[in-house]
Amino acid sequence: MKKLEMVFKSSDDKTKTFTLGYASQNLSEEVVTQQMKAIADLKLFDRNGVNPYATPLAAKYVDTVTQEIFDTRK
Repeated sequence: MKKLEMVFKSSDDKTKTFTLGYASQNLSEEVVTQQMKAIADLKLFDRNGVNPYATPLAAKYVDTVTQEIFDTRK
């Protein structure tokens, strides 16, 4: 399953990642950039005066593959 991983710089200069598990798989750079800016501008996640998602830095799709070793539930 692919996930959308968005990387931000917080207002205290740390890198924070915001991951969406059920995002559209064909979003353009313009759409993702615009939405990341909207997230930053909302300041919904302010913690003690620090906005963890202050500045958009990067975005990528991450594809995770699960390889089952064993499952006794069957």
